[in-house]
Amino acid sequence: MTYCIAALLDTGLVFLSDSRTNAGIDRISTFRKMMIYEVPGERFMVMLSAGNLSISQSVREILQVEKLDRGA
Repeated sequence: MTYCIAALLDTGLVFLSDSRTNAGIDRISTFRKMMIYEVPGERFMVMLSAGNLSISQSVREILQVEKLDRGA
């Protein structure tokens, strides 16, 4: 089970995610499930991924390509 949590506190936003993956009883490893995209001093976006790994990786790739294309 994957855990991704976003909490709005009086002092700001907090994002939490686990990093454990499980592909069967003997196939446990780690994978980064939180990505931060930022234009310093202007804006940021946090992507927390859970569920289908291939969809999460596809969205990450699209965001990374767009980020590189725009130079941000």
